[in-house]
Amino acid sequence: MKTITDAEAQAAEIVRKAREEADYTVAAARKEATDMIAAAGASAKESMKNAEGNRRTEEEKLTVKAMDVATAEIGHLRDRATSMESEVTSMIISELVG
Repeated sequence: MKTITDAEAQAAEIVRKAREEADYTVAAARKEATDMIAAAGASAKESMKNAEGNRRTEEEKLTVKAMDVATAEIGHLRDRATSMESEVTSMIISELVG
C-alpha cells in the first residue's frame, strides 16, 4: 500500500512540476510574443516615418522642378511677347499709315 501511495505522490509531484514548467513556458512565450509585436510596431512606425520623410523630400524635389519649368516657360513667353511686340507695332503703324 505504501508503494502505491508513494507512486501516487510521485505522480502528483511530476504533474505539479509539469504544470509549473508549462505555465512558465506559456508565460515566456507570451512575453516573447508581446516583445515581438512591440518591436514590429516600433519598426513599422520607423518605416512609416522614413517613408513620410522620403515623400516630403520627393515632393520638394518635384516642386522645385515644377517651379524651374514654370520659370523657364514664363521666360520663353516673355521673350516671345517681346519679339511679337515689334511685329504688332509695325502692323498697327502699317494699318494707320496705309
